[in-house]
Amino acid sequence: MKKLVLFDLDGVLLDSRKNMEQAWSEVQKTGITLPFEAYFSLIGRPFQDILHHLGITENTRRVEQVYMAASLHCLSQAAFYPGTQEALQSLADCGQRLGIVTSKDKVRTEAVLSQLNIEFATIQCPHSPLRGKPAPDHLLLAMVEAGVDPDDTVYVGDMDTDYQAAVRAKIDYIHADWGYGEPIAGIPSLDSINQLPRFLA
Repeated sequence: MKKLVLFDLDGVLLDSRKNMEQAWSEVQKTGITLPFEAYFSLIGRPFQDILHHLGITENTRRVEQVYMAASLHCLSQAAFYPGTQEALQSLADCGQRLGIVTSKDKVRTEAVLSQLNIEFATIQCPHSPLRGKPAPDHLLLAMVEAGVDPDDTVYVGDMDTDYQAAVRAKIDYIHADWGYGEPIAGIPSLDSINQLPRFLA
């Protein structure tokens, strides 16, 4: 049994696609014409990295502010996947420590997690000088904060960037098929978060 279970947030614990789409519609009002699908295909990376990959180079901080403000305003459009609270509580009851490693900013992450009655050993959001996913930096820091070795850690994600970060951090990975990314050949996957406690046991 793993001692530390780390989770991505969007697409793993939280279904936030409608929230993201609404926030991106506000970004489009600033003059950016790229469709939401272009942005959504790159989620999992920090916001500024996504803008870079989309070729958006001007007023990027302003664009980020618009997106974050709109996302926070319509946070009610995001909801936890059914069974999330129960699955996390089951893991905690078995003595496993829990953590979050997400590309969502700290303000929105804290607002989301405050709705869960769960204690997390570590919560990692993008911050300098650490690199965002697919770099392993935040996973490595999460293990340092929790005091757990890589062999005793697993990361649950839904995007290829999550998988790449886990590989580079040398920890096991479980793919959330209920999330936004495509299945990864040869990688353990689950259809529902409700399956996670028994799988890890």
